[in-house]
Amino acid sequence: MVVSAQKLKPAIAAKSGPRRSGRRVALLARYPERDRAMPQFISNHGLRMVEASLRAARLDGLELRIWDMIGGREEDVVAELLHFDPDVVGFSTYIWSFPFFVEVARQVKEEDPRRLIVFGGPSARPSMLAQAPFRPACAWIDVLVINDGEQTCVEIVAAKDRSSQGLMTVKGLALRAPGGAQAGWTETPPRPLADLNELPSPYEMDLVPYDGLAVLQTYRGCPFTCSFCEWGTLESPKRVRGVEELRREFSGMARQPVAGALLVDAGLNLNPHAFRNLREASERHDFFAERTLICEVYPAKVRQEHIDFLGAIGQSLVGIGLQSFDNEVLAHVDRSYDEARFEQTLHQLKEVAGVAIEIILGLPGDTPENFRISFERARSLPCALRVYHCVVLPSALMVRAPASDRLVYDPVDLKMRSCLGWSERELQRECEHMTRRAESEGGRSGQFFWIFPPPGGRW
Repeated sequence: MVVSAQKLKPAIAAKSGPRRSGRRVALLARYPERDRAMPQFISNHGLRMVEASLRAARLDGLELRIWDMIGGREEDVVAELLHFDPDVVGFSTYIWSFPFFVEVARQVKEEDPRRLIVFGGPSARPSMLAQAPFRPACAWIDVLVINDGEQTCVEIVAAKDRSSQGLMTVKGLALRAPGGAQAGWTETPPRPLADLNELPSPYEMDLVPYDGLAVLQTYRGCPFTCSFCEWGTLESPKRVRGVEELRREFSGMARQPVAGALLVDAGLNLNPHAFRNLREASERHDFFAERTLICEVYPAKVRQEHIDFLGAIGQSLVGIGLQSFDNEVLAHVDRSYDEARFEQTLHQLKEVAGVAIEIILGLPGDTPENFRISFERARSLPCALRVYHCVVLPSALMVRAPASDRLVYDPVDLKMRSCLGWSERELQRECEHMTRRAESEGGRSGQFFWIFPPPGGRW
């Protein structure tokens, strides 16, 4: 879908008055367009966590409906929403769903401006709405939920006064500042980090009715602050899932025909407390005995206990996010790479798991020649490879890159067009080269990445 400022016209006030105080709530998420590089379905975990929290809160008068969509047309979604007639509409936004939901929100708000429009998820940031195609949307998006959204959304729905002034007491929000769409956003105080053991599990509540892969989370945050990544908050012990909580979640997952679980932690081995709890919970429950675990590891922190754990899983698929083999390039984006341990760790992992190296095309500070060296070295290793097109994420490079990085990126899908070390033509040429190589080597090309099988190997 092409988004333009002309299309995103300000909502017309068909009705007037204070915002609605009812508790008819619509929550929406949208899976990215399917392609050969993304073969398995994964439910939107953020949306389901918010749903679980709202249902567990048992708010008087709550009527909740979920749209967890694959594809769909704007006009059909709008028609369904208007038939439901919600008081609060919450959208879970990512780079692939943000343009679609901005337009849906406009039409829903236009029909009745008294509705509260709430955007959450990684793309719900003032920096995203500062992009030229989306600036008009400040006229109809009322609230941005920053970071943890479960309790925040409960407090929004529970509020009788949903004016901007009334919501100033809710932590973890960005609210439209007085003075209209040009006035920007006012942020409320940050919400304290949630204790994951106190959050209801959508799997225990049987709210995730899909096969494919379950989504597993044992902690939130990351000990690293790489500038290209949105994890960027230091880990906290309070955000570690307990053994019994994980065991119960496995039981809920097992009630659905899932093939396994995607671990959405920053890394299997970046939080020792969380890993020990996961290992013990897996020993108490046979969920992974014949199922798949997909996870990321940080190679310099792999220990024998991680190797043993992965070896006991039915099928382990491990990603190693190196991003580059050049420490100067990595230092430019606040990352590092331990050359001495890497190959030994790779071979240990290969003994117990399917392994894919991950690198990024178009990092600021890299060059086409240097990237090609990383690519060819990765292709020489006995493992799969994923190459990601660098994207300028709203809480990462978009707000953290220095001016000297000279970022130029698509304002809708956020893919890097040019930056320090890369001209637009050089970056485009390397993308075309990746597509040709993927085609000739039995790989797959997607919108944001390319995947390659092991050299001479099969999927």
